[in-house]
Amino acid sequence: MENKNLLLAIILSVGFLFFWSTFVIPKYAPPAKLGTPAAPAPLAAGQAGKSMLYPAHAVPLVNQPESILRDELNEIVLSPKGGGVHHWRLKLKGREVDLAYAPGVEPLPLTAFPDAVFTIRQHGREAVMQTTLQNGLRITQWLTLNPAGYLHDVSFLLENPTSQPIQLKDWDWSWGPGLGTTVSEQKENSGLIRALSTVKMKANVLKPGDHPFGEWAAIDNRYFLVAFLPASPDLAGSLSLHVEGAKDKTILKVRHNVTVPARGSLRVPYQIYAGPKGYTQLGHYHKGLEAAVDFGWFSSLGKLVLKSVYWLQSKTKNYGWAIIILTIILQILMLPLTIKSFRATMAMKELQPQIAALQKAYKSDPKRLNIEMMNLYKKSGTNPFGGCLPMLLQLPIFWALFTTLRNAYELQGAPFAGWIKDLSVADPFHVLPIVMGLGMLLQSRMSGAVTDPTQRQMMYLMPVIFTVMFWSFPSGLVLYWFTQSLVTMGIQWGMLRAHRPKQPTFELVK
Repeated sequence: MENKNLLLAIILSVGFLFFWSTFVIPKYAPPAKLGTPAAPAPLAAGQAGKSMLYPAHAVPLVNQPESILRDELNEIVLSPKGGGVHHWRLKLKGREVDLAYAPGVEPLPLTAFPDAVFTIRQHGREAVMQTTLQNGLRITQWLTLNPAGYLHDVSFLLENPTSQPIQLKDWDWSWGPGLGTTVSEQKENSGLIRALSTVKMKANVLKPGDHPFGEWAAIDNRYFLVAFLPASPDLAGSLSLHVEGAKDKTILKVRHNVTVPARGSLRVPYQIYAGPKGYTQLGHYHKGLEAAVDFGWFSSLGKLVLKSVYWLQSKTKNYGWAIIILTIILQILMLPLTIKSFRATMAMKELQPQIAALQKAYKSDPKRLNIEMMNLYKKSGTNPFGGCLPMLLQLPIFWALFTTLRNAYELQGAPFAGWIKDLSVADPFHVLPIVMGLGMLLQSRMSGAVTDPTQRQMMYLMPVIFTVMFWSFPSGLVLYWFTQSLVTMGIQWGMLRAHRPKQPTFELVK
C-alpha cells in the first residue's frame, strides 16, 4: 500500500509541474519585444544581447559539473549549486593561496541564490552562469577576470518575463566563513580575520549584526583582502551589510532589497577585489582599498616607513638590506635624543653612591629622603627622568616600524640572506632572535647605570623577555630590532670613550 501511495504521489507531482510550467508560467520573450520596462537599470554596452546567448530553462534537476576559470594569476572553481566559488586560488610569488577554501561549508562564498542550480559557460576570461527560479525569474551572472590585476567584474542580470513584479527581499551574496591565507599564517589566521566597511574612505571593523554599507565592504586577514565594490553610487546607497560569526567563522553578507518590474529587467553591477593586501598595489586602483591596511596608532608614520622601505628596496633589490639601511638612517636622525638619554643615564650612574648614602641615612624618614634626593638632583643638574623621556619620544617611530613590518605583505616570500628565505615568517633556526637577545644583554651591561639589585635583575631579564617575545615574530621585524640594538651599542661605546662626566659633590645634611 505504501509503495502504491508513493507511486501515485510521484505521478501527481510530475503532472502538476508539467501543467504549471506549460499553462501558468508565461513563456520568456526577448527584451526587445517586452516593451518599455518600469525603470529598469540600463545595461552596459554590448551586454543586452548576452542574456540570450543560452536558452532559458527550468531549474535543473541534475547537478551540473564544476567549472574552472583560469588566467595568469587566478584559478577559480565555480560551483553550479548557487553559483558560488568552491576555490579561489591565487598564484603569488611561486606559491598558491586558496582564499575560499572551506571544506564542508555551505553556502559557498559568493553564493547569491543557494537553492538554484546554475548552468555555467566560459568565454576566455569570462564565466556566464544562468538559471531560472521557480517564480519565473531568470538570472544571468557574469564573472570577468581583469588581466591587469585582482579587481574583477561581477554582475547580475535579473529578468522577469511574468506579468507581475518580483520582489527579492534581503537577497544577499556573501564571502565566508573566514578567508584563506598562506600556510605560514594559518596558525594565527583565525584571530586576524575582520569584516570591514568604509565611511569617507576610512575602514571600520564590523561586529556581528547589521550595518550600513559605505563605499565598499570587505573581509580580510593580515595579508589578503576580498572586497565588494558597487559599480554605481545609487547601488551602494540601496545596500546593507550583515555580519555573522567571529574569527574564522566570520561571514560578510551584502544585502539587497530589489523589485524586478513586470516584463522588465534589472542589472546589478559590482567589482570584486580578491588578492593580496599590499598598500601600494591597492592604491593603484584608486578605490580607497588601501584603507584596509592596518598601520596601527601612528598611521602617517607607518605609511612613510613603508614608502621608504619600497624606495630602498628598489635600490638594493633586497627588502632585508632596505630594513637595515632604514633602521640606521632613523637611528642617525634620532641621534640627539639618544645622546641626551645616554648622558642622563651616565649622570644617574655617577649619582648612585650618593643616592645609596642618602637612602641609608634617611631610611626611617621617607619625606626627608625625597627632599634630599631632589636637592641632590638640583645641585648636580640631573633629571632622574632624563634617560626615559627621549625614549618615550621615540616610541611612535618604533611602534610605526613594528606595525608596518608586521603587516607588510611585500615581505611575504622576500628572501634576505643565507637561511632566511622569507622575511614574513620566523627565522627557521631562531638564530636572529638569539643573537638579538645577546646584543640586548651586552647593551644592558654597557649602560650599567643601576646598582639596585632588583632593578639590575630586571635589566638583565628584559633581553630574555624580548628573545622569547620575538621568537616567532617575522624575520624582518627581528632584523629591524637587532639592527637598532647594534647601532645603539655603537653609539654608547663611542660616548663611553669620549665622555667622562665629573662626579658631583654634595654635603650630607643631618
